[in-house]
Amino acid sequence: MIASELISDKLSPLRSSDSVEAALEFLCNQGVSELPVLDKKSLYNYARLERLSLETNKSQTLGKCLAYNPHSAAVLETQHLYEIVPTMASHELSVLAVVDRNGEFQGIIDQKDINRQISASMTYRGQGAVIVLRCSDRDFAPSQIARWVEENGAKILGLMINQTEPGFYQVNVKLNTTLAGAISATLRRQGYEIVGTYLAEDQRPEDDRAYDSVFKFFDF
Repeated sequence: MIASELISDKLSPLRSSDSVEAALEFLCNQGVSELPVLDKKSLYNYARLERLSLETNKSQTLGKCLAYNPHSAAVLETQHLYEIVPTMASHELSVLAVVDRNGEFQGIIDQKDINRQISASMTYRGQGAVIVLRCSDRDFAPSQIARWVEENGAKILGLMINQTEPGFYQVNVKLNTTLAGAISATLRRQGYEIVGTYLAEDQRPEDDRAYDSVFKFFDF
């Protein structure tokens, strides 16, 4: 998924000619803590609610109280989700400006929309168990895992991979079946450590609750 497909139809930018007072009201009405500020069609800077609240002269314009930042965070409309998320995280932003190759503003990406996209892509509410594996990066082979799953009459609907420590991955395997016992046993025989199995009929119900709690990170 690329940036142009993630542009929000609910968020609008501020203008450098807007007053601080108007910007504060607009930020509150939009329900966000920051928004990009434009000067004509180009990105000028970001206005943050916390910063503007400290301004004593609320009648001055954003162009007066915010310096132009030529390095303001933005992504090209063709950049992938995997590039967007690190950019937002490194700049501590909950929204991000999208620009074209000429630097002209195209729209805003909202972190909440990204969270919804990620959680939907993981299909975690649908029927199917989740097996969490731990393995070394040398042993991680998605095609082999898929083959072992299919040998047990199931298919993989999705993978989520985290590097928990140098040289090791934690892999969340989403299945199209709620019977995961035989698959877990097969993966264990192949040398994979099974950290946990969730949303499976042959697991304890408290494991389902533990897995659901992970998704409290996502803000719906």
